[in-house]
Amino acid sequence: MIDKVEITVKPGDGGNGVVSFRHEKFVPFGGPDGGDGGDGGSVVVLADEEVTSLRSFRRKRYYKAGRGRDGSGKKKYGKKGEDLVLAVPAGTVVSCSPEGGDTLITDLERPGQSVVAAKGGRGGKGNTHFATSTNRAPQIAQPGELCEELDIILELKLIADVGLIGYPNAGKSTLLSAVSAARPKIASYPFTTREPALGMVEVGPKSFIMAEIPGLIEDAHLGRGLGHDFLRHIERTRVLIHLVDGSSESPAADMAQVNTELSLFNPALGKKPQLVAVNKIDLPQVEARLAEIAASFSAVGTDVFFVSAASGRGLPELMAETMDLLQSIPQTKAGGKAPKKVFRPQPRPNWRQK
Repeated sequence: MIDKVEITVKPGDGGNGVVSFRHEKFVPFGGPDGGDGGDGGSVVVLADEEVTSLRSFRRKRYYKAGRGRDGSGKKKYGKKGEDLVLAVPAGTVVSCSPEGGDTLITDLERPGQSVVAAKGGRGGKGNTHFATSTNRAPQIAQPGELCEELDIILELKLIADVGLIGYPNAGKSTLLSAVSAARPKIASYPFTTREPALGMVEVGPKSFIMAEIPGLIEDAHLGRGLGHDFLRHIERTRVLIHLVDGSSESPAADMAQVNTELSLFNPALGKKPQLVAVNKIDLPQVEARLAEIAASFSAVGTDVFFVSAASGRGLPELMAETMDLLQSIPQTKAGGKAPKKVFRPQPRPNWRQK
């Protein structure tokens, strides 16, 4: 999955105003009739429900909107430059990267939302605007406003109700395929899942979206393994299901390590409501240790579910509890505190005279 790209956009420059005069008898110099230049096109980022990834932006990195046309005589205004619309998936965070760090432009959470990432230049005024009682034949006009290129960062954060997390090979893909119609790759080696997978889970007449997050390991917040690339997808989830491998030497220690990585990446992730499930209880060696495992989690004050993603044992109870927890969390608090939007308008350059 391509979930973060940096592109360069160039809004259209404004068209130039012109110096022009009518040719009429008894009118000095024929009278000014220079038209204004058209405004340049803007670069617009639109959340489109038919777009699911940022893959198309990997093939092309430079985007340019249309330039405004110059004005002409007889007070004819130049045509406005064509806007450039960039379609992205819902859940894309748009930011720019000026000197001094990234600056958030907007968060496109829902399909249909859009933002002007780079506004086109203003068209220059023709000489008709500069006529006065003492200067009835102005020889000046404004040039169109020139626009600079801007580096834009597009970062996709999946929108899901529940995030499925845990160490590699804990059985997350098997669980997702068991409770939904999703068919992620399943194998017996770590890091089978290379990108987040989504599935719709139905619990009676209700349903929720679950996202499987690729396995997290120690120092994932620093970029080890695959966690650094995909930890951002957990930020929008409302509830986490922490799947622990029951065949591990210390399941409780595994849970603590993954939770530490979440908190180090973003302290808000460590505060999300979380259900812990011990998987692979269908294996004889795990079933023999159930009492020991339960005692280790009880010692750290954590209630756990015992499930088998392979056989389906315990999954209905886990999904029912997940739905109950989701319904107890207000939607307005699902994503946590929204980041502050910072806008830094640039000063307009001084108009130059022709």
